[in-house]
Amino acid sequence: MDTTEDIPDFTISDTGPYMMNMTHLGILKSKKDDPFVSEEIARLILVADDLLLQNFEYVTDKDRPEILINVDRNDYVSLARYLWPDSSGAYTNERSGITNPEIYNYDRPKLARISNAIFYLSLAYFYTDTEDNTRDDYARKATELITNWFLNDETKMNPNLNYAQIALGVDDRDNSQGIIDTIDFIKVIDSISLIYDSRYWTHDKHIELKAWFYSFSKWIDSKYNSSSFCDEGWCNNVSTWLDAQKTIYFLFTEQEDRLNSRSSIQPIQEKILLQFTPEGRQPFEDRFRSQQHYYYYNLSGHMTIALMRKQRPESDRDWQFLNSPDFGGLKPSLDVIVNYLQGEDASDFFSTSDGFDNCRYLEILKPAAIAFDHQKYEDVSKQLMFYECSNLDISLTLPPLEWIDTTEEPETSSSFE
Repeated sequence: MDTTEDIPDFTISDTGPYMMNMTHLGILKSKKDDPFVSEEIARLILVADDLLLQNFEYVTDKDRPEILINVDRNDYVSLARYLWPDSSGAYTNERSGITNPEIYNYDRPKLARISNAIFYLSLAYFYTDTEDNTRDDYARKATELITNWFLNDETKMNPNLNYAQIALGVDDRDNSQGIIDTIDFIKVIDSISLIYDSRYWTHDKHIELKAWFYSFSKWIDSKYNSSSFCDEGWCNNVSTWLDAQKTIYFLFTEQEDRLNSRSSIQPIQEKILLQFTPEGRQPFEDRFRSQQHYYYYNLSGHMTIALMRKQRPESDRDWQFLNSPDFGGLKPSLDVIVNYLQGEDASDFFSTSDGFDNCRYLEILKPAAIAFDHQKYEDVSKQLMFYECSNLDISLTLPPLEWIDTTEEPETSSSFE
């Protein structure tokens, strides 16, 4: 499919960020004298200063010529994470939850590294005082990375995932789950708003990047329907993250009318009722190492959607359901995590893993506290932070509830108890 045709005339407007909230960011920035915030900003600057000195690889930096026979050098290539070679050399053996280290020879690690770098550099630009000579360097480096990954003909990624999560030696395997690789684009798009006013992020680049993501959204249209990965027989975390990506791509590329369209995105009510039991079980995530790789991961996708949907006007279809007292098993599933962290047995809901870092639950519970204005999730998040669960993505984007004047957001305060 040619996704380069009929690209609209985009505006230069910045309507983001879409997952982060600029008011919340402003609150945190105004609290720079708070000891905790000050310490977190100092850590962020150390990370950003180090990133200024680093070099990065792009999709065109391919060192495996045997897979390039039918692949454009600008195409993104990744291996199916849990597939291993059989006796013939074909990648047909699936070891659920056990990563094949060969994935690190391809493009997925490059994307993860570069998206994190763009985010931290942009966040450092936002938090740095204008008189700081290093501030412009953060925006310059972030712009360089975005330009090289998406816009520069010599290094850019083609707007498709035709070769994502491939199985080497297998010609007929469905690789549609490769869409999970690009969840990092959510972080990249949100970063744009933080450097939008810099002298490096030009209006031309802004329009070019919208065009790239518009083409990518059209490729997604050609590959997936609105209920991909989600029906009565199978409805897993890939479907959740697909919808999270669609949401931000539509917002960024001026396709807001598609957010409430059933033909574009499956209604969240249908998805939650399929994915969660009333008690909070997630039957389609009940697999090997389900705690680490599935139960948590699906909730993380839902919290990403909730944060984006909450920022839309009161006419948002999915937020109307998420903000209602009755939204299926999503809240019970969050409560399972809270109870587990407080010492209750969760074996009826997921299998535990010694290698799972409970600090990752901060990535679920703190967004839930903000999205639903819920003190219980806030309290548990604070407990995790108290036990040194450090996460700059959380601490410098989501302020404590008590710092937020909820009277300014009457339409988006949650009605569930």
